[in-house]
Amino acid sequence: MLNKEYYALKEIPKYKLNKYSRIYSHLVEPNILKRLINYDFLPKIMCSFQDYDYIYLITTYYDGKPLNFFRNDNLTEEQIKFVSACIIQSLVYLRESKIIHRDIMMKNIVMDKKRYFNVIDFSFSINYTQKDKRKKYMITYGMVTPPEILNFKEYDYNSDYYRLGSVIYYLIFKTYPYVVKLKNNVTNLKINYKDVKNYSKNCIDFLNKLLISKPKKRIGYKDINELKNHEWFFGYDWNSLKKKKLYSPFKLIKNKIPKKKCKKLNVCDKYLIRYRTLSKQNLYKSLIKKFDYVNSRILIK
Repeated sequence: MLNKEYYALKEIPKYKLNKYSRIYSHLVEPNILKRLINYDFLPKIMCSFQDYDYIYLITTYYDGKPLNFFRNDNLTEEQIKFVSACIIQSLVYLRESKIIHRDIMMKNIVMDKKRYFNVIDFSFSINYTQKDKRKKYMITYGMVTPPEILNFKEYDYNSDYYRLGSVIYYLIFKTYPYVVKLKNNVTNLKINYKDVKNYSKNCIDFLNKLLISKPKKRIGYKDINELKNHEWFFGYDWNSLKKKKLYSPFKLIKNKIPKKKCKKLNVCDKYLIRYRTLSKQNLYKSLIKKFDYVNSRILIK
């Protein structure tokens, strides 16, 4: 607690930074968070610092449940639409700041005190500008990996929209979308709204357009407002949502995470030995030293 408010402390063990990509991602994360400090629906970084063993980030603390706490619940269409709208608003801010999140998934979407959902964890995020459009970035895999990444093709903001579709799909069907890879192509996953009970045609149409395998045909490719203007969100009060004044359909849900006993993590000797070996190398030392440039500025008043 600081200034009578709680903050989240993220500890990044340096002995686990045994790959160039991991070092790079943790150096970039604090810089990205500082660019997002004026936006709601995203965590704010207060300060960052390091000692010999750890890198530390102090950010906004959300005391609510992550979305994966609801993975076995039968959410209503109104609730799923609200979750989707919160994520879309986060993606609007990210696109304005030319950032691709690259890790939109259930555990990285967390509820706050007002029962709104916020996108967290920017350790895999990247800066994306016009001159970067031809680059192929570090690949990240998982259950919600977009087809263009599976096929080792270039990707942009649209990859986050596919991940949004995967989250909605899971909330409806309790499983992640399964796509079949054929040679260098991935088949489209087409859902027939007649086969889905309790969800409208517009809801399933929006989901289908997010899960299109070809990025150029996916909704939001030209403009992210295509997501907000879809028929599923017809008449939706985006201005009230942006100000967090819209009624949340999760208001009556208990938001506190059950307390768990803290278990001390055992440090793996082989990782620690490897870190000490790496720390003597010039490349590794220079990369860690770069982190000092994003330290020292304390944003808490």
